Amino acid sequence: MLMFFLSSQFIMKWLFKFDKDKWQKRQRQMQKNLRSMESIRKINRELILFFKRNHEFFHVERCIEDAAGDPIAIQKMFDSIPVMASDLMSGNESFQFAATARLSFLLSTENPPIDVVIQSGVVPHFVRFLNEQYGLQHKLYSVRALYAIGKGSLEQAVVVIKHGAIPMFIRLLCCSEECYQLKELVAAALGSLANQSPDFRDYVLQFGTLTPLLSLLDNHLEPPMLHEKIALLRTCSNTLAIFCQGNPAPSFNQIRSALPILRRLIHLNPPVGVIGEVCEDACLCLSYLSNGSAEQIQALIDADVCARLVMLLGLSDGKIVEHVLRTVGNIFKGVDSQIQILINNGVFFRLNAILMHGSNSSVLRKTCSAISTLTARDRNQIQVGIYYGFV
Repeated sequence: MLMFFLSSQFIMKWLFKFDKDKWQKRQRQMQKNLRSMESIRKINRELILFFKRNHEFFHVERCIEDAAGDPIAIQKMFDSIPVMASDLMSGNESFQFAATARLSFLLSTENPPIDVVIQSGVVPHFVRFLNEQYGLQHKLYSVRALYAIGKGSLEQAVVVIKHGAIPMFIRLLCCSEECYQLKELVAAALGSLANQSPDFRDYVLQFGTLTPLLSLLDNHLEPPMLHEKIALLRTCSNTLAIFCQGNPAPSFNQIRSALPILRRLIHLNPPVGVIGEVCEDACLCLSYLSNGSAEQIQALIDADVCARLVMLLGLSDGKIVEHVLRTVGNIFKGVDSQIQILINNGVFFRLNAILMHGSNSSVLRKTCSAISTLTARDRNQIQVGIYYGFV
């Protein structure tokens, strides 16, 4: 009986110990399973975020197209600027690309959040993305963002310059690749910075910006005149006009190297449409360059532009004719030998034709102003005016 009792006690202790070990083992297994499940959930969250962001990377242009014209989508994108800034500063190039694309889109909207973007600290990263290691599309979005900031206020343009954008822009202009759209945007960005003030213009020119710009114009004036080439020419000619204007005017010696290219631009045919706008920019440049000393006027004459300018007075395009008339009036302020060049090319017949048949009031005023400049010189010029029927 005693043996049975002892055996029972032993069996109960053994069963109790067995259940306790089993319970503890089960608890440890459950904790391990919980940790595994938490790890799985964490991995799933990271995967969802990864695929979501990579979806934006692969389909960023479609996302931007869908957001265009949708105020709610634009506001949602605006609210996520801090997230975009974080992505931009990350080491993941796909996140950087998607963030750059969306920020450049936001900066091109009607009320761009330029100050918010600047305060997020992304401008130096836009400049960094212009390096060779980044793809063409990435550079394109970065330049577009910098261009949008640069054409904002004076203080906002300073931020672009301060972070070294101008040397990077010039490097892209000198790039041997035929990336028309990128170079067009770069030229526009340089023009927007130079257009801020005469001081900004001179600062941009100090980097030697004119040389690659003229080289770009020179290399794309030959046929075939593809749409991309014409658009590039238009932007470059507009930037060149910005470099030539302003009060005070830029140093003539700094921009006189543009005269051979300007001569080629005013000879583009037919001077209508976008080609006409390029010709208009070139004529505007000449009107600025001729507004100076007799030495400046002589430089224009030596560039052999007078004959073509007189021919352009016969166009119906009022803007081109106005710029040419301003140049003619400036040359009339020069010495007799310079005026004689215009007379030999038939300028008086063109002016008389405008007075007789012109209907554009602005063109007529500038024609009268040019003739007045001539006849104010001396009695001989008054007699010339009477002879050619101006009176």
